[in-house]
Amino acid sequence: MDTKLEISGKPVKDSPTSVYKQIPEDDLDEAAAIQSKRVVKANNGKTQNDGAHEKMLSDDEDKIGDDSKINSADVKFVSNEKQNGDAKVDIGDLKTAFVGLSKDELMKYANDPFWVRLRWFLFILFWLLWASMLIGAILIIVAAPKCSPPEPRTWWEQGPLTELEADATTDELKQLKENGLQGVIVSWPEDVYVPVNESTKFLTFLQRAKDAEINVIVDLKIGSSSKWFSRAENEEEYEDFYIWGAPKPADDNGRPMPPNNWKSRQNSSSWKFSAIRKKFYLSPDEAPQLNFSNPKVVDTFSAALNNFLDAGAKGIRLTGAPYLLVDKSLNDERISSLLGFGLTDYGFYTHTNTEYLPGLGPVLKQWREIVKNKTDGGPFMLSESLKDLDVFKVNNTLVIDLPLQARVFSSNKQLTAEEIDNDIKSVFLFLENKYWPLWQHSTSVVPSDVLNIVTMLLPGTTLLNQNSTISKDLLNIRSSPSIMHGNTTRYLLANKTVFAYGRLTPGNPGYLVVFNPSPNTVVVDFYTEISLKSEEVTVQYFSQNYNETNIAMKKKTKSKEVPVSAKSALVLSYVPSS
Repeated sequence: MDTKLEISGKPVKDSPTSVYKQIPEDDLDEAAAIQSKRVVKANNGKTQNDGAHEKMLSDDEDKIGDDSKINSADVKFVSNEKQNGDAKVDIGDLKTAFVGLSKDELMKYANDPFWVRLRWFLFILFWLLWASMLIGAILIIVAAPKCSPPEPRTWWEQGPLTELEADATTDELKQLKENGLQGVIVSWPEDVYVPVNESTKFLTFLQRAKDAEINVIVDLKIGSSSKWFSRAENEEEYEDFYIWGAPKPADDNGRPMPPNNWKSRQNSSSWKFSAIRKKFYLSPDEAPQLNFSNPKVVDTFSAALNNFLDAGAKGIRLTGAPYLLVDKSLNDERISSLLGFGLTDYGFYTHTNTEYLPGLGPVLKQWREIVKNKTDGGPFMLSESLKDLDVFKVNNTLVIDLPLQARVFSSNKQLTAEEIDNDIKSVFLFLENKYWPLWQHSTSVVPSDVLNIVTMLLPGTTLLNQNSTISKDLLNIRSSPSIMHGNTTRYLLANKTVFAYGRLTPGNPGYLVVFNPSPNTVVVDFYTEISLKSEEVTVQYFSQNYNETNIAMKKKTKSKEVPVSAKSALVLSYVPSS
């Protein structure tokens, strides 16, 4: 009978529980003798036993102990069908634990030339790699793009500016320069298309300004001119230099009627009749209006512009630019929703066909490029306080500099902190919080020097009144990085009776500009109301009508109780928290 064993040496469940091992030779001899006796007994008539005696393993011998050094997985029992009862045990290679080299064995290699060279090679390689990583880190830091500092403001952005007549003397111009003015705006008194070299007076003024080292911005009224009108009435070549309209049927008196209801700012018709051509021509001002839809007219002004720049102008301001283009269909203006105007009044109509028409941007862009190229970045401005910026854009870029903002401080009624805050907020929204405006104030209810302080420290340039003088202390504050490049935060303080704004750029002192338009002195707690972290502020400047005896310039005061005199302005500085 064959016996099946598991790899562990235990019998399979369906096999007999006995385990066989090879019988020794002595036992075989004994078994043979017994077998002989059995044969004899069989011959005597007894039953013969043909089975072989096998010696059984004891229960303790049929297992490989847990403490055995032989892994049961390495033991194989192999049975041979030809050998009844025999089993072969195959024990695999015994596993031995890994043992490292001893100290004596290691020392044999310590001075071996190969290992010495290998150690030196690895040592040098390590430090070379370390040095390479260090140099690489330095190069990355040096070559990495850095936050570039803001571009310095141009002379016309720094300001302030003022308007002058062309008869100012050299000494007057030098005094303006010493007072901190960066430029003056002077109006060209003649027809803009008259060559500038024909005006000796104006050329002399430009030379005086050059000697005084002050920049001149020339204001040009470009919309109208009579220079080619006579030829336009008689020659087809110049006909399109002006805007013509066929008359409507005559009135009861036989007088020709204008083509539409367009009104001039003088509350009269914008049209005049040409007896020669039997047509009306557009003339809202004294001279006929030029047709800037005609490229020849645009090029003609470009040539005139070059003449002024060649003569020494450092910038150009245009008057009348919003009205250069008109509706080619000559449609009537719609009636405005504003009240208080009559049928013949300018304010009775919307003027959507004669003002701020699309297409102005590309026309002005040509002239802007001429100014920028000729003056190394001088200003290209408009004299009007604009009501729409989009028509002056090309590819979403504004093509004019210093858009005028004159409405905030132009009212002669009593100003309130809330009104000022709302007006300034509206200005920045109108300018999309990115364009640098030109501030102008004309109200008489607040002293001029107070409004100079308020406007000069806002983002933008201030257009001063001709007789204004500016303190060097105020100019020094204006030149600080927080004013030139800092953020602006507005506040309404002391129960909304005081208007203030903060200017701050990282790494520089912060400034608070405080304006009290009320008729009473107000004490402001900056520490609490604007969560100012500094318990003290430094008084940097105040207006002439500031009369608090316990406050002095360049001195510190508690930020919790700062008095602000009626209708006065105050400039404070503080150290911002990190």
